[in-house]
Amino acid sequence: MFSELKILELSSVLAGPAVGIFFAELGAQVTKVENKLSKGDITRKWKLSSEKDEDLSAYFCSVNYGKKHIFLDFNNEDDRKKLNELIKYCDVIITNFKYGDDEKFKLDFESCKNLNSSIIYAHIGGFKSKKDRVAFDIVLQAETGFISMTGNEKNFAKMPVAFIDVLAAHQIKEGILTAIIMQHKVDKAIKVSTTLEETAIASLMNQSSNFLMANHVARPMGTLHPNIAPYGEIIVTKDHQQLILAVGTDLQFKKFSEIIGLEFDTTKKFIKNVQRVKNRSRLLMKINEKTIKLNSKQLIKAFHQNNIPVGEIKSIDKVLNSKIAKEMILEEKVKTQQTKRIKTVAFQLNY
Repeated sequence: MFSELKILELSSVLAGPAVGIFFAELGAQVTKVENKLSKGDITRKWKLSSEKDEDLSAYFCSVNYGKKHIFLDFNNEDDRKKLNELIKYCDVIITNFKYGDDEKFKLDFESCKNLNSSIIYAHIGGFKSKKDRVAFDIVLQAETGFISMTGNEKNFAKMPVAFIDVLAAHQIKEGILTAIIMQHKVDKAIKVSTTLEETAIASLMNQSSNFLMANHVARPMGTLHPNIAPYGEIIVTKDHQQLILAVGTDLQFKKFSEIIGLEFDTTKKFIKNVQRVKNRSRLLMKINEKTIKLNSKQLIKAFHQNNIPVGEIKSIDKVLNSKIAKEMILEEKVKTQQTKRIKTVAFQLNY
């Protein structure tokens, strides 16, 4: 699809490389330049205790696939000449330099534009509010409201992946694709940029509107939803299976109640979503009194047949052993090591 597109990746860790792997999966020629002095991307060293010293880390492999790797020192004259040649003949540069490093190494937008007048220059920064701050995902999760809403009232929790990085990568992918479309009309260099901070705030979605329109400050609710019930509530079955509910409409609740045998006198007290949200703890107690007497397989089957949204709480090993996950595995042999990751392109194009 993008076999003619040449991408130069001057970024490390997760967000920038996640953009590079996206285009590599679509057939682009992606060259990743790593710091020769530090022996490459820092995530090469981010290993589980069970990983071998000589192997690439699973973390690094998760967003590095289908790329050509070159190790350069930006301060070395010969290496710099090689880098300048790469800039001249690439279509897109992906960067996530710390504040000031782009100008320090003369790899800012203006410098790259002087080498390549039609370059698309993509940059992912950390904080917009204070550009020189060191930015790591968990700090952004904390300072943009996410951690204040996760976990429960006793303990905060972070999202189990660097989700702000993932979302920033999506912003930059969209920006690059927009710039490619724009260049069909204007043949000039274009800079695409975002920060982790802006990305995180943009991703607050309904929680931001809850505050802006109803002055509602979200609190940690575990799996629960501030606007809907029973949504995120966990029920327990006779065979000790835990299921999570996502009942989003009054009609779904009516059908759900019929399936588990919730009495009409109880149901009518919770017939409207606003009643269920206000009295969710009492409602969950009534629900679990019924589900603890029911078998999970029969219950799940009945929910599915009646289009009631319910989910099994699965561990990651069970997920990755599923048929659909196995179809999404990308393998690449690096020296003698067989590396694996889940592909990042999860859409299909039919024409």
